[in-house]
Amino acid sequence: MSKKIETNQNSNNTNEQNNFNESVNQSLDETKDNIKKSIDESRKQIPRINDIVNSYQEESLQTAKEISEEYIDSQKEVVNSLQSAWRPYNEAFSGLVTNFCSPDAAAKAYTTFVSNVADNTVSAIRLSNNVIFSTLDAWKPVLQQTKDAARHISNMGVNTARVFEQNSRQLAAEVKDAANSNVNASTTSTTNSTQH
Repeated sequence: MSKKIETNQNSNNTNEQNNFNESVNQSLDETKDNIKKSIDESRKQIPRINDIVNSYQEESLQTAKEISEEYIDSQKEVVNSLQSAWRPYNEAFSGLVTNFCSPDAAAKAYTTFVSNVADNTVSAIRLSNNVIFSTLDAWKPVLQQTKDAARHISNMGVNTARVFEQNSRQLAAEVKDAANSNVNASTTSTTNSTQH
């Protein structure tokens, strides 16, 4: 009768273990599906993000162009005003003023200065765009390293679980052997005492 109870208990334990394993596997599969759905939704956002980045880049280049053009146009007016203001003085003191200080030389120097400022502005905007995009490229190895680290951590968890399982089975076998040896020892001592 006790063997039948023991067999039923083992069968119940096995069924409970199988139900638990199924439940855990189903839960983990659902989590995996949720992650896949989340990643798929994120992938759908990539074209929109690319459009935003492209729009930003186009807008920043257009802004740089507009800033440069406005700056150059305003400086043209400044140069024209300076030439107009300078010309009468130059004509009045033409004998005293050298060619180096002529309105044309001053206008040319000022125009070169304005051109350099405009070029530097465009270069600064181009540099900031390059920094932004190189930063985006720098994230690719970080993502790969994160993926590798997550894989290693997962493998460590699996290995730990396997070692735990192996140790649990070994411990259970040793407990069972110890219980059997205690039963055998008590049976032997009972047999010896009844024989005396």
